[in-house]
Amino acid sequence: MRMEKNMRSVVGLVLAISLAVSSCRDSGPEKASPDLSEAYLPEMEGLFNYLQRSHARGSYTSMADSLNLANKDLQASEIYVEAAKAYWTAGQLDSAISMLHRAVDQGMSNPRILEKLPPSDHAPEGAAWDWLIERLDSIGVRLHQPNHFELRFEAMSAFWPFFEKAMVDTSQARTYLKEFILTGPPEVRDFYVVRYGSIDQMYGQMINGAPGYYKYLQGQFNSDSLSLMKATIVGSMKRFKTVYPQAVFPKVYIVPGILNSGGTATEMGMFLGGDMYGRSAEMPTEELTDWQRGAIMNFSDLPRLTLHELMHFQQHYRDTVHSETLLSAVIHEGVCDFMVELCTGEVLQNENLKFLAEPDNQAWIFRELGNELMGNDTYNWLYNGGSIEDRPADLGYTVGYLICKSYYQGHQDKQEAVFQLLNTENFVDILQQSEYSYLLENASQSSLTP
Repeated sequence: MRMEKNMRSVVGLVLAISLAVSSCRDSGPEKASPDLSEAYLPEMEGLFNYLQRSHARGSYTSMADSLNLANKDLQASEIYVEAAKAYWTAGQLDSAISMLHRAVDQGMSNPRILEKLPPSDHAPEGAAWDWLIERLDSIGVRLHQPNHFELRFEAMSAFWPFFEKAMVDTSQARTYLKEFILTGPPEVRDFYVVRYGSIDQMYGQMINGAPGYYKYLQGQFNSDSLSLMKATIVGSMKRFKTVYPQAVFPKVYIVPGILNSGGTATEMGMFLGGDMYGRSAEMPTEELTDWQRGAIMNFSDLPRLTLHELMHFQQHYRDTVHSETLLSAVIHEGVCDFMVELCTGEVLQNENLKFLAEPDNQAWIFRELGNELMGNDTYNWLYNGGSIEDRPADLGYTVGYLICKSYYQGHQDKQEAVFQLLNTENFVDILQQSEYSYLLENASQSSLTP
């Protein structure tokens, strides 16, 4: 996610009053709704840039305080989780536990969130810790039940009145969009963090960039089609549970996006950008970019894309050595496409697979992949729709799918194969036990061993 806005106001605010945060970091959740005219919403790229510099200096308490401050009015569960990680790293376990309680209050629903915290020299204890464990255990029990799955549409429904008011008076559009974030369903606050990034980004796409498309989109969803889609997804996930008993069933939230993502995940659950599923013969295209015209999908594509995103919620990798490599990235995405195939019984078919079926294409693509696999540059392989010219976009999904499928087919214990594909301690093992192990020929030995 790249939001191109000035970060000075964010950093200035953080530096000016960050000391005030430490005095209230352990207080309970905010009870009163913020004054919307005075409420502060962070500009996320500026905040992230500041946090990266703090991380480089090892200033974890400052990072946590800054996150807590930035989240004062937004109260997004995703930011509370990040603040908890920073406090925990700084050794301030009580503050970290407090942040995790706030995250749960705001919808965080990952029962294994503690696995994402770094090792601590001191064992947590006390009533707040015991209560947190109870809350996470309760979440875990619910998540493993297929009937816990819900397709939530409230954010899309809540958005349209604000959009209509913004179109009537565009001079106040940013105010209405801000009200939507602060008064809408809790999931839009997490989505603000991971996709909107700022009110200016929302305004730029929804109000200034493609308002005609959003007006059209308003009539594309209905409750009957959503019910049918839910039944299809639940059936597929029940089949998935037979090969992966640890399967979880988080909530799936359909939200109004800014035409930059079909789906994503936070610790709250799965998010689908409803704006990316409006293709029809009547779809207006004049305001859309070439990439958007090609990327927007049919509503009928939602079940498969939902299942793909649900698979991200199953992933709990323990490989810290290769976690930032291209190999990790293509397995993260490719395994989701393969798991969709496994739980639907429908073999994946797409243009990328047709492209790679040509021997000449396969030869040069896999040669480049082998050279880049243990690096951390994903540009040629992932999230490059509209920017890559010498090959189809997002080939990393496809090569990851092929690696994971080959690994699964060659493994005698299929249930164990699925477990490793979603939880491996070493991504290199997955590749080595597939027919694509030759891709490691150019990798140094030190980069292969955890």
